[in-house]
Amino acid sequence: MKATPCLDGVFRSECYVSAIDWSSLKVPPYQLVKIQNDDGSRVILRGNIVPVTFPLFGEFGNLRVKEDFYAATNAPAKGTFVAIKDNGIRCITTPCFSTDKLVLNKPKISQVSSIDLSQTGTTQKQLDAATSEIFGKGLIAVGITEVIENVDPTNRATQFVGTQFYLRVEPK
Repeated sequence: MKATPCLDGVFRSECYVSAIDWSSLKVPPYQLVKIQNDDGSRVILRGNIVPVTFPLFGEFGNLRVKEDFYAATNAPAKGTFVAIKDNGIRCITTPCFSTDKLVLNKPKISQVSSIDLSQTGTTQKQLDAATSEIFGKGLIAVGITEVIENVDPTNRATQFVGTQFYLRVEPK
């Protein structure tokens, strides 16, 4: 699936950009330096590709960063990158599919009945921040989805098991 719109309007799995424009990212200078010096393994950037004209060379795209997310731990991300967000459904029984799971850069949304972030090796404070993100703007996480069998085959649950998650860097 090719879900990234490149400068020429064609959707591709990846796009070339000539530079990164950090001007829209409202973070303190020390935080920006930390993000810029990362090797790419702990940072996720969200933004738009905008045209920039270079005399004698033509038009190229720059990535204008709008948001950044930082990995909760140094652990490698294993699995599928997803956004998970509370969908507002409330139930009086289980399983309750109250969380939407969107595979990043793909138009595939499904629901899960539970989320397990215990394998991420994070602190309780980080887990609390992740829960707040799920009930707020949404959390970017990496992991797998498992079907949990029950005695009643019509009552199967679906659980997202995270191996890493990324917390939104809040502007200051």
